[in-house]
Amino acid sequence: MKVRNEVPIEEINDFILNLPEDKRDSWAEVTEILKEEGLISMEDDFSTIDDEMLDAQVEENRRI
Repeated sequence: MKVRNEVPIEEINDFILNLPEDKRDSWAEVTEILKEEGLISMEDDFSTIDDEMLDAQVEENRRI
């Protein structure tokens, strides 16, 4: 996942520090809250390609 700050990091930090302690126990919960509040945005940024094997994968695809 790629995370982009929509506000300055200081504002995000202040927001997190002001959350109830039980809401700060899980980073997944914190990021979901930040996303819902519009402080961050998240976009899928993943691939099933193994970068270390990219050359071999490309060569194998050429033979198919």
